[in-house]
Amino acid sequence: MKRFPFFALLVLMIAALACGGTAPQPTPEPTATLVEPTSTPEPTDTPLPTDTATPLPPTATPDTTATAAARATQSAEGALSELDKLLGDTDIPYKDGRLIWKQTEPFKISMTGPDYQISDIDDDLTAGNFIFKSDVIWEASGIVICGVIFRSEPNLLNGRQYQFPYLRLSGLPAWAIEVHEFGNFKNSPTDIKFSNALDLENGATNQLVLVVQDDNFTVYINQARQGKFYDYSKQRMNGNFGFLARQDSGNGYCEFENSWVWSLDK
Repeated sequence: MKRFPFFALLVLMIAALACGGTAPQPTPEPTATLVEPTSTPEPTDTPLPTDTATPLPPTATPDTTATAAARATQSAEGALSELDKLLGDTDIPYKDGRLIWKQTEPFKISMTGPDYQISDIDDDLTAGNFIFKSDVIWEASGIVICGVIFRSEPNLLNGRQYQFPYLRLSGLPAWAIEVHEFGNFKNSPTDIKFSNALDLENGATNQLVLVVQDDNFTVYINQARQGKFYDYSKQRMNGNFGFLARQDSGNGYCEFENSWVWSLDK
């Protein structure tokens, strides 16, 4: 899917305005004793013991349920530890939440520009109030945009949704929260923001944390709080998640790793 996002276009316009074992024992010898012969009964057949199978020692049965539960607990503890460091001194009720999704391996969107791609995360993953975290690596010869889709209708291409794109443009690292519908920009609760917390280097990793509570959005980039923003129109209160990427020209990619979703819903 190829199109020029409103976000990038507007940033470019702003930029243009701003810049121009033992051995056997021997058998004893018998002694000669005279004994009157007696009648000896015929020997009877003594049944030989039958072979019985020796039971093998029991083998350990893997408890897959317990293993999965242990891994889930470990993942939740890891996410909670990250939240303690980031949000421990805030009033965000993250300790009442729970981990509902964790990325198991990195996901890369490779592009040859101009290119714009959207990818779903998990069809069964939906949330209304949540904390989303991802470490995002970007690489490109020109302008590159990486981002996340949230509270989306199931159709990520055309459904109404919120998007968080952030852009690498020399001297103007920018981001925004936007509402899109039918594949087009509709409005923005934040307008375009510029932040020197974004690392512009090729191959750099930028950590994104989005805290979404009802009509409130709190943004952290590389552990730096960017602010709290409101969307009183409540345009979407629940939905799916996705990743997005755009390359202006040449080759580029956005790679998402260590991502998880922490639900704040009751």
